[in-house]
Amino acid sequence: MEIFQRVLLSTSCLLLAVFMVDCSPPESHIKCSSTNTDCTITNSYGTFPDRSICRAANVAYPATEEELISIVAAATRAERKVKVATRYSHSIPKLVCPDGQNGLLISTDYLNRTLEIDVQSMKMRVESGVTLRQLINEAAEAGLALPYSPYWWGLTIGGLLSTGAHGSTLWGKGSAIHDYVVALTIISPGGPEDGYAKVRSLDESNSTELNAAKVSLGVLGVISKVRDVLIISLFYLHPVHNLPWRYMSVPLESCRPQNGNHSV
Repeated sequence: MEIFQRVLLSTSCLLLAVFMVDCSPPESHIKCSSTNTDCTITNSYGTFPDRSICRAANVAYPATEEELISIVAAATRAERKVKVATRYSHSIPKLVCPDGQNGLLISTDYLNRTLEIDVQSMKMRVESGVTLRQLINEAAEAGLALPYSPYWWGLTIGGLLSTGAHGSTLWGKGSAIHDYVVALTIISPGGPEDGYAKVRSLDESNSTELNAAKVSLGVLGVISKVRDVLIISLFYLHPVHNLPWRYMSVPLESCRPQNGNHSV
């Protein structure tokens, strides 16, 4: 009887904890006093290590590569410092801080489209603002999957590449996502002959530049497209673990603490 009571109490506590959990979407980490001007930015933790406030004069939200090129060109012509902001700004260091009141933030929120899925070659082409969750879900619909990934689905492809994000394995190419990228497009400042914005399409034929752009910490330009992420068929994952696969999809917004000060 005593054992039964303990089991019942433990089960009741567990169910109570499950049903009391409440989550809310992450707040926007970019806040402006007026429309896209006089802005501040933080990260998904709600603060930087030195507790300082990161300011920017403006934030731009390009929705196409052409708009991105135009924004980079205008900033270059005006000799402004630029930093790229991802959807949830998950990095702890102040990589995203531009030049105070004169700096410009470029958000990749609307560069979030999957451009191509080639099942035959097992590759995808996506824009840099696509989240890891989007990539995984859309690859799965085509019967494909990334072999390894970081733990949080809210990371963007451009952000996780630029910061060298990774999973955990020594199998095959390893767990770093950038090792599975074979081509990308990056927009950098240019001279007058380039229209003040230089578009570089990098692939394995210029591997030195490609490797530099993959993990650039955002200082070499704005990644526009990640062309051809190497992925593998779900079928080939089965023998590795020898276990049946089960998938559960939950809204990203439901995986965030109420106070907004902790990562998922």
